Amino acid sequence: LGVALAFRVGMFNIGGRGQMLVAAAAAGWVGFGVQLPWGLHMIVALVAGMVAGAVWAGIAGVLKARTGAHEVIVTIMLNYVALYFVTWLLNTPGLLQAPGTNNPTTPRMLETAVFPDLFGPGYNLHFGFILSLIAVAVVWWILERSSLGFRFRAVGMNPNAARVAGINVKSMYVYAMLISGALVGLAGVDQVLGTVTTGFSSGIDAGIGFDAITVALLGRSTPVG
Repeated sequence: LGVALAFRVGMFNIGGRGQMLVAAAAAGWVGFGVQLPWGLHMIVALVAGMVAGAVWAGIAGVLKARTGAHEVIVTIMLNYVALYFVTWLLNTPGLLQAPGTNNPTTPRMLETAVFPDLFGPGYNLHFGFILSLIAVAVVWWILERSSLGFRFRAVGMNPNAARVAGINVKSMYVYAMLISGALVGLAGVDQVLGTVTTGFSSGIDAGIGFDAITVALLGRSTPVG
């Protein structure tokens, strides 16, 4: 969804891996390091992960808007920055590394932060799937029914014409990358709070960030697709 939304604005978000990693790190830290009641804990961890993903993608959006730096190059570079940053966090005691081990992995997520299973432990399907369906509806509404979505689509089709029509193209680039990064961050949160809750390493993204590019293209950059 995040990659598809960026494509609709004419932005190529190739930084899915980096955005997932920083989102997983933020959500994971809240998930194992903060004591909160059930429900509230999941919400705080979810928000932390999505904000981290948005900020990481927003760097590329701001650089594109202010300097014209190509987002493909910037997001690819940020993938490596995120990878080495999270690897450092995982190898540093007191940060993400689990106590009592030298392995680059985190502690187990607290039960209050873990997404509940939808059909029991026998199926690898959790509440993150429901969040994904909600995200589909929200992104569809943004793109197809909101004034912001109209400006997104106008910039994606012809940024010069959009600029003449009074649309702030630079702001649209930043907004699009922020929302795109938050959605990619949701995928990272799903991984650590739903799929791999026993502790994660730097391979938590599982290649999903790159697969998203193919999926977005096959889906013609539409939320339902």
